[in-house]
Amino acid sequence: MQVKVTARHFDLTDNINSYAVDEIKRLEKYYDHIIDANLTMTIEKNRQIAELSVKVYGTTLTSKAKTYDMYLAIEQVISKMETQIKRYKEKLKDKKGAMREPPKTRPLPQAEENEENEENEENEESEF
Repeated sequence: MQVKVTARHFDLTDNINSYAVDEIKRLEKYYDHIIDANLTMTIEKNRQIAELSVKVYGTTLTSKAKTYDMYLAIEQVISKMETQIKRYKEKLKDKKGAMREPPKTRPLPQAEENEENEENEENEESEF
């Protein structure tokens, strides 16, 4: 997984950078096929904004958090991303499970044709 951390409107310190990278790498325990992660931290007036974009196979997951502390913003954005990754992983499991199981609600098309053929044969026999 590639991790990219960007700071806007402030200088990125080593402490914030290492904290952010450690938190992002923690996401791999929920889903190990993460391709890329981009964290953008911004300061606007008194607000500290953290935006996280995680690229996984087939889609990009994004989350955003606004607080008055950058460490808290990073923690919140990671927490939101954990939830999204768990939901994404469950969705993948549901799709794979649905593909493996045969449909139970639909009758087989061959059975319908056989029933129609039997009815037609019975009708033909009764005419004679």
